[in-house]
Amino acid sequence: MKNRFQNEEYESIIPIAVVTSYPRTFTDIPYENEIFSKISEKNVKNIFLDKMLAPELEARYKLANKLLNATNIKQVLELASGYSSRGLDYSNKGYIYVEMDLPLMIKEKVRVLKEISSIPSSLHLISGNALQKKDYKQVLPYFDENQELVIINEGLLRYLTFEEKEIVAKNIYDILSKFGGYWITCDVTPKKFIEHQNANLPKVNANLSGITSRNSLNDRFEDITHIRDFFTHIGFQDIEIHPFNEVRDELSSPSI
Repeated sequence: MKNRFQNEEYESIIPIAVVTSYPRTFTDIPYENEIFSKISEKNVKNIFLDKMLAPELEARYKLANKLLNATNIKQVLELASGYSSRGLDYSNKGYIYVEMDLPLMIKEKVRVLKEISSIPSSLHLISGNALQKKDYKQVLPYFDENQELVIINEGLLRYLTFEEKEIVAKNIYDILSKFGGYWITCDVTPKKFIEHQNANLPKVNANLSGITSRNSLNDRFEDITHIRDFFTHIGFQDIEIHPFNEVRDELSSPSI
């Protein structure tokens, strides 16, 4: 029987990591300019890049950081991290940081990081698929079972069907049931957010749909009630909703 959720099925999402990397160069987020300079040495001519995404991407990045800092937990698993610099930044601050992404993405990420910096010994880049329960066995040995864990993802669930979202959520729930800790995600994009995004940045979602077919409005949450019901059904407790406005005063991209 063919194994479901093969990596090849999700590789069309990988180029979106370039789409989100470019706008971060218009921020003060560490290492982002250096990272994109190495990405752009490869062919990205067929990918539409829009700097106007910078405030949204900077806000979600900094809000995730703010919530992570508030936990005082020093070990982190980031899923589908793409070209994000968070792992490099936090591992240099003494965190145990593990990134798990598809093999092609991890191979490219390792190349880029080696060209801009030495990879800290506490940063581990592991090939894996967030839908495959077995792949998590590769990352868990890096963590202290007696310490809580934070799991982060920024750009994954929005490209998955609800069946796939539930599988990833259950995998994360199982891990946090063992370690304790928190899941920080901006990936619960409701339809209303997409509607506002389309109104303000009309080319963005059309561009994403041109890159991957996994950008369907049918795979979006209806509203906050739908979000809460979905995660409560899986078993998560104390679900908090944090708006991007919490970090509005920290954004550098509007002036840049």
